[in-house]
Amino acid sequence: MNSQHVRDRQRGARGQALVEFAIVLIPFLFLVMGIFDVGRGVYTHNAVAESAREIARVTSVHPYDSCSGGCVIGSTAEVQAVIDTQIRMVPGLTRAGIAITCTDVTDAAKAPADCRPGDFVKVRVSVPFQVVTPLLSMVAPAMLTATSHIQFP
Repeated sequence: MNSQHVRDRQRGARGQALVEFAIVLIPFLFLVMGIFDVGRGVYTHNAVAESAREIARVTSVHPYDSCSGGCVIGSTAEVQAVIDTQIRMVPGLTRAGIAITCTDVTDAAKAPADCRPGDFVKVRVSVPFQVVTPLLSMVAPAMLTATSHIQFP
């Protein structure tokens, strides 16, 4: 075998490796982006669930200051401070994504002035979630939501 023939074979092998790399690169990038999106989704879902629990806990202890001029559950300074903290910590969370209500044992909504010991604070937290991976956007949820119930003491 002459040296020219060996060089031609090596050049062909390099070209083959380049084509194989190009074919494998796209699925590999989708896999890496998918892992990134799943991790981000798990983090965001945990953050949303924890913020719902924390807001419900503080609201059950400090539901409202007084009912003069109408009761607004969750309007105390303590609850507002926790909401502000959660907005800073959870990506995409806004005040519009937080709903605080008073419910009874059957989960029927009650007027805040009618909340009594034994009733529940229900906090629902929702944040928008957008994935980066193009194919994953067809199956991923657009909103991540968590609900927490805590009984008034």
